Amino acid sequence: MQAKNSNKPPVAQEVLLTDAMPIFETDEGGPESSLIQVCSGKPAAEALNLSSMLLGAAMEILTSLTERGMSTNEIFGVRFLVEASAALVDGSVRSVELGNRQGGVQ
Repeated sequence: MQAKNSNKPPVAQEVLLTDAMPIFETDEGGPESSLIQVCSGKPAAEALNLSSMLLGAAMEILTSLTERGMSTNEIFGVRFLVEASAALVDGSVRSVELGNRQGGVQ
């Protein structure tokens, strides 16, 4: 008699998804006041990767501007890169912490 194989095949890991998150709110009206936002239901890994790239770009800009100062447009550009990056991270946090069943998008 042959023993039964009790090893179950590995279950594919669930793809973690983003929550909606505003970027650059135009007033204190909350997410509805933003012109753009992180979309809900997108892969969190992609959002975190994009966040890393945006922060890398901001760091390079700040490094090159340290020597010569910054114009208003450059300050705004760096602020936008950082704010967009933060929104991407914030939109990914709940699904990373809790999985899609308890707080992330389903």
